[in-house]
Amino acid sequence: MRRGVWLMLFILLPTANLVHADSHPFNFYADEEIVIHPEETVSFRIAWQNIADDERHFLIETNETKSGITITDLPTNWTRVASGRLGEMEFNITADENISYGVHTISIDIKCQEDSDWLATKEIDVVVSRWSNLLFGANDGSSFYVQQNVNTSLAVNLTNYANYTDNVTITMDTDSAWEYGFIGDNNGDKALDFEIQNDSEIYVYFYIQTPPIVDGAPLAGTGPTFTLRAESGLDKRVESWTFSLEMQTFRNITIDFAEDDLILDPGDDGRIQVTLRNNGNVDIYLDTTLSFPGIENADRIEVDGWTAAIFNAFDLISLAPNESRTIEIGFDSPNVKSSELNLTLIANPLNFPQRSETVNLASRIQVNQMGEIELNTESCTSVNVGEVCQQMIKIQNNGNFYDELRLEVIDEYGMNFEIQSEYVGLSRNQQSSEIPLNLSTIDGADGYSNAEATIQLVNVDGLILDSISISSYTAPYVNWVWENSQSAVNNGRIEVLMTLRNEGNIVDGLIVKMSSSYYTEMSFIPPNNAIFEENNDKIRSFEIIDIDKGSNFTFRGWAELPDDQISSDNFFLNITANSRLADDKPFIYTSNSSFDAADKSVKSSDSIVSSVTELLSNILSIIWAWKFIIFAIILSGLIFNKAINDRNARKEKMAIQNITTQNGNNNDNWMEDFNKKKQPVPEIVQSPQIPSEAFAGMFRASSKPTELPAQPVDARLVSAASTVLDHHDIKSVKSQIDDLTNQISQGEVSQPHSANVKLPNDVVQVTDRTVPKQKSDPPPMFNLDDLDL
Repeated sequence: MRRGVWLMLFILLPTANLVHADSHPFNFYADEEIVIHPEETVSFRIAWQNIADDERHFLIETNETKSGITITDLPTNWTRVASGRLGEMEFNITADENISYGVHTISIDIKCQEDSDWLATKEIDVVVSRWSNLLFGANDGSSFYVQQNVNTSLAVNLTNYANYTDNVTITMDTDSAWEYGFIGDNNGDKALDFEIQNDSEIYVYFYIQTPPIVDGAPLAGTGPTFTLRAESGLDKRVESWTFSLEMQTFRNITIDFAEDDLILDPGDDGRIQVTLRNNGNVDIYLDTTLSFPGIENADRIEVDGWTAAIFNAFDLISLAPNESRTIEIGFDSPNVKSSELNLTLIANPLNFPQRSETVNLASRIQVNQMGEIELNTESCTSVNVGEVCQQMIKIQNNGNFYDELRLEVIDEYGMNFEIQSEYVGLSRNQQSSEIPLNLSTIDGADGYSNAEATIQLVNVDGLILDSISISSYTAPYVNWVWENSQSAVNNGRIEVLMTLRNEGNIVDGLIVKMSSSYYTEMSFIPPNNAIFEENNDKIRSFEIIDIDKGSNFTFRGWAELPDDQISSDNFFLNITANSRLADDKPFIYTSNSSFDAADKSVKSSDSIVSSVTELLSNILSIIWAWKFIIFAIILSGLIFNKAINDRNARKEKMAIQNITTQNGNNNDNWMEDFNKKKQPVPEIVQSPQIPSEAFAGMFRASSKPTELPAQPVDARLVSAASTVLDHHDIKSVKSQIDDLTNQISQGEVSQPHSANVKLPNDVVQVTDRTVPKQKSDPPPMFNLDDLDL
């Protein structure tokens, strides 16, 4: 009833604020009916809300009552309620013993202290009823084991002991979502009405539909609670019977996931993952096997070179409801080119093969034919004319099975490419030894002409596994030939005529130089298209360019024979030609001729004076060129001399100070005063020696005679003495306790001393006898020797 009042109060609360305070200062809520029995007192609740803008006071008074009905416990004072506040109060209604059965209407008045014109009257129907006495034939707390996904029918008897006929309404109350209903509920309102005579009983038939077990719920031994309610038509009293349903154990398993077919290399292994889940409501142990036609089921089978086994099943570890476990099915394939294995995985709870689940698994071998060409790209970038360059190539079988491979050359141009074409057998991931690829130039090919070819890797089935491109070029070939060369001596000159021809494979040019064994006048007469230094009548070198291969050119040259030598000799004229493309390979032509010695009539014109003058001039020039360095050396020497003199003076001053300190009193050596002997040391007097036998005899003569040990005390006497002593000790302790108790009872209780105050909590305890201080090292002194400079 109380919850109903509060529910009504909160429903009407939004609209209550719309009422103005001058018309309705309060909203009151109360039940319109109450059931009571003769000679019974029941409490009646009334709730209120102040909807005014300020506080209000109200008072509840009895307006009208009936004979035999008494209202008590109403407040006699005004009740204060703040603006917008809610509240409730209770008062009692009592029915007399002889009151008549039926409905009696009473009323109460509610007044507002601030608004004397406002008055609210509440009428209450008091239903005076006979006592009902309904009783179910089962006790609360009953439980029933039920299976999943079944319609469970139940029945219970209800007896009327009230001595009156009673009209009873049967309903069901539960917090679960399980479907339920009553047998005979034709209108489907989930309620039954019965008329039960005195001392009669009826049976209530109802059913509950149990849900299927999904994802491990409901667990075994768990289930919802139901309350069957029987409401009396006499006094609205409710008799209830509470029972619960518990699910029986249900073991089940599901296969939630299985990977796709496993693709393996020949002779390789792999695993397929399968996820199993306990879909029952109780812990289970897994029982998994593999099935293949013609072979007994087992967790490991071998067939046609294949091996399959179950991993990570953990059959000794239980699986909780709705818990999943991923197991692995391993496959080990044979080392063949093509094969396949199909099998079935069977999974079920241990000892429950009727709840088994199966999934088909397969694995097959897939041959991958792959290969790779490995090439050293740094070799044979160019090929010389008339030579063969070898490019070493390796091939590798990157497939997953044995294969036979060979190399082919296609689309070649600009050069000759040759390679062996035999097949090479390679296992998986095996690499061959080096295979030579021969590159040679084509006759008549120009220098720097490009060449390229494609190398393909082909297996025995004709499948192209890899290909690479190899490029190179014909190296320039420099070859100049002295096609014609003539030399002759005419009028004291040696004259030459030369013709050179380009026998190389590329347009080239030459740089021609002239030299001789003696320094004389000489010159070239170059061809018309030559490049040489202008404004010089003596041409010692020239350059000629863009000479096509097979072309030639002609030039002349001369040199004066020496006529001032003191002896006869041979004169050599050397002509050197360097190619513009290969200057490290010169072409040399030499022509020679003899000459006679000259007359010794010319004397030297140099004198000693001229030699001395030249020497002094050279010395002055050197000094003037090094003037700044010489000045720096002299200045540095003066500075170093000053520093050394200052250091020597400072050392002498320090030595004088040390001598003065040693002559004075040095307090640092005060410990040495203790080593000085201030008085003579006394000599130790030697004591006389006494033999040990004489000393022992003197000791025995002066001591008393040896006494015999006393006899041990009787144990019974010791026990009696201990008992007497213990008795006196206990009596003394009890006497002290009695005196202390008397003092406490008389108020003579010891008080703490006035000086016994509580010490502060933030006291820092000093546990060291001395407080160490941080040592600070003095700053290091500057080295005064460094300041001399």
